[in-house]
Amino acid sequence: MNSLKRMAAFALPIAGMAFAVTFLTGQSIADDTAQEEAFPMMEKNLFPRWGDDLQVAYGPVDYNVLEQPIAYSHMLHAGTLEIDCQYCHVNARRSIHAGVPATQICMNCHSVVSKEGRPELEKLQEYWDKGEEIPWQKVHDVPDFVHFSHKRHVQGGVECEDCHGDVRNEMTVAYRVSELTMGWCLDCHENHPSVDENYGAEAEYRRAELKDCWTCHK
Repeated sequence: MNSLKRMAAFALPIAGMAFAVTFLTGQSIADDTAQEEAFPMMEKNLFPRWGDDLQVAYGPVDYNVLEQPIAYSHMLHAGTLEIDCQYCHVNARRSIHAGVPATQICMNCHSVVSKEGRPELEKLQEYWDKGEEIPWQKVHDVPDFVHFSHKRHVQGGVECEDCHGDVRNEMTVAYRVSELTMGWCLDCHENHPSVDENYGAEAEYRRAELKDCWTCHK
């Protein structure tokens, strides 16, 4: 009798664990199936959970151009006119967010530029006359679980083009060209020349810090 009790005491917890695993696994499969049935058009693996493919910015890199309220040309302003990126994106060097241009910044130049027969500049004037900011559509939107600071990168020597592409020569309205996956960011932390330039003999220690989860997931 005592032997049976000992066997039961040993076997019941194992059986309970096996049941729990089977139930939870089955429940997970059922949940996934129900989700697929509820959202048949939802793209699979749009946001992979683990590894180098984990998305840092929403949506795939597909070179689609978002429709903006004003057809702004980076090739003209940053390229031909050689306006520095930080003249319009004023917070890039001093804040987490680079910021989008305020209407006032646009009007610093366009208040003295003829708008007659130029519909995009007429739109700008309308926003200015109404005292409204231009509702630019955000192109790079990292999720809440990622901490990215423009200030740290710009002051560390990372060029805007390293992440945003060749806006001076290839873009009118901006679009996302970089992968912005977790693996892509880690590769940059490992290989960007600014690490050696900024930290010298301690560069390898800094690379180790940049691989720490806490660096980007605070």
